[in-house]
Amino acid sequence: MRISELLGTELPIIQAPMAGAQAGAMAIAVSNAGALGSLPCALLTAEAMRKELEAIKAQTARPYNVNFFCHVPPAPSAEREAAWRAALAPYLTTENSASMRHNFRPGRGTRPSTRG
Repeated sequence: MRISELLGTELPIIQAPMAGAQAGAMAIAVSNAGALGSLPCALLTAEAMRKELEAIKAQTARPYNVNFFCHVPPAPSAEREAAWRAALAPYLTTENSASMRHNFRPGRGTRPSTRG
């Protein structure tokens, strides 16, 4: 059995769910193009997730993926945060990365989205 048969898609492609970087519009476009669109929910509030899922259901009848993080966030550690900030510092010095310098939080990704 091919992955596209298993997923019910035309194409054997699964769109990466990019928490903090995309919303339902991308999942809709990917699903409507014949691949498996993905909605990243880990950084969404429950209400934002409901709205995104309603939009997806209204705009595609094709399969889509709903993705969550399943790990336990690490306990805050000033030492660990200083270490990863120091390791990333050479990459966060350009003008293009100015917003990244302030949006990363310990544990995973950027600040939770309030989209919705």
